[in-house]
Amino acid sequence: MSILIPDYTENIIVAVVINGDFSWYITDKEIWYLDYEKRLAAFKKQGFEVNISYIDESRKNCLVLDIANASSFLFSIKVWETSTNHLKEMLIHEISDSDDTWKYDYRPSIYVNFDERIYYSMYSEPASYEEYVPEGWKSAYKDFYDLIPIQEAYWLDSESGNLLI
Repeated sequence: MSILIPDYTENIIVAVVINGDFSWYITDKEIWYLDYEKRLAAFKKQGFEVNISYIDESRKNCLVLDIANASSFLFSIKVWETSTNHLKEMLIHEISDSDDTWKYDYRPSIYVNFDERIYYSMYSEPASYEEYVPEGWKSAYKDFYDLIPIQEAYWLDSESGNLLI
């Protein structure tokens, strides 16, 4: 496991459900546009030149990420998978009274449920991840805390149940 440090401007925390299993990832934020073909078409429509070499290696051969190729994609980013306990330890270490950016850095940004084809974003910047999903997916910009199993909620103090974020 290789860990990136959450920084909402670069590396985000993503919740993933596949085959009934729940996982956390800290990755480059750019790899979570599930349908890069839609994203590239939107850029071209706005008159921008699109250079596919800028797309992360994990997505170059997987421009539309769906249940059919999700397992191979997740295997390719396995190094960025992290545990709930490690996220909690990192969060506790970053809490500061003098700077509140940790609140944004450690808030989960995206929830992807490949089993049910659900994609929710709470990303704090206007990136509109939820607009770039494959056909047949339910997507929205919305709070998804209630979809996270309580034992995976790294932002809760395990003894008191109080919020850390």
